[in-house]
Amino acid sequence: MSVIGKEEGIEHGSMRGYRQHIYRKVPATEECGCLQALREENARKSAARQAGRAPKRAARQQWNGSRLRGASRPEADTAIRADCPTAGCGQEAVGRFPKQRAWVRIHVTGSAEPARDYCSGSCATYGIALAELRMDNVA
Repeated sequence: MSVIGKEEGIEHGSMRGYRQHIYRKVPATEECGCLQALREENARKSAARQAGRAPKRAARQQWNGSRLRGASRPEADTAIRADCPTAGCGQEAVGRFPKQRAWVRIHVTGSAEPARDYCSGSCATYGIALAELRMDNVA
């Protein structure tokens, strides 16, 4: 037995009722309250989306110094990675070779980031990503 076209049994005034209207192909009206429930649900979802995006946008602006895309941050004078326990990891490179054996020197041509020495591959990967983010986008 099909419910298509039948209005009896619809839970009016709720989103469930609105979905029942759609399924049964019965038009929802202002009098039954289902259209108001739809508007309230859409407003709730919109507010949740806006609240979720605001912290991400603030973090991006903090990282980029509140500038437009493509602008790089000023160079840091201290170690880049605060979570690396190795002393000197991420410091600006001095001399021709890395200061310790098995260290990695990262320098990306065209980057505003100076050459830096890193203690391991994972720290070096971080350095490459940082240097690429700070590329000079001059054509």
